[in-house]
Amino acid sequence: MKKFNIYIQILLVSMLVGFAACSEDRDYFNPKEALEAEKQLLIRYYNEPMGNGMTRLDSMSAAAVDTVDHRLESGLMLFHTKIGEGDSVKLFKKVGYRFTAYKIKQDTLDVTHEVYQGSNEYANSPATYRTFLINDAQTAGNEKVPLGINEALLHMCFKGKSKIVLPSTIAGSQFEPYVYEIEVTYLE
Repeated sequence: MKKFNIYIQILLVSMLVGFAACSEDRDYFNPKEALEAEKQLLIRYYNEPMGNGMTRLDSMSAAAVDTVDHRLESGLMLFHTKIGEGDSVKLFKKVGYRFTAYKIKQDTLDVTHEVYQGSNEYANSPATYRTFLINDAQTAGNEKVPLGINEALLHMCFKGKSKIVLPSTIAGSQFEPYVYEIEVTYLE
């Protein structure tokens, strides 16, 4: 009987600890709220004043040779900094590219920044893969290429350079938008 009482006490304590843990929200994660927070971060990023009397979006557009705005479709925002020469990137063909990646972050003063994440600028060879349909997430996973990179490259030509902004849904990240500077260096 004494052992039974000990088991009951342990069970009750375990249940109380379990209920207390459930009432705390620190481990709670809501993907819908995370997507909304990311959306607000991107709006802040685009609309932030740049000191030249323009917003960041206006400033990037003014510096670009051409702009592709798919924010309402896939979320991609592409700023061509150099159109390139020769052939354009074709669907289902091998392409090579150089990139520098930045994560968009917000500091404690609500100012957005591009935080360096990595580059293949000085690698022996460019990143290469075979292009695929714009929304083909399975192929993107197999090729280890974000959907947004593929979509951007399909708007580019050989030797073209672009700055692109990708929400997490096409950047292959967890609720964090990215900025890439990319250059097409090889075409099949």
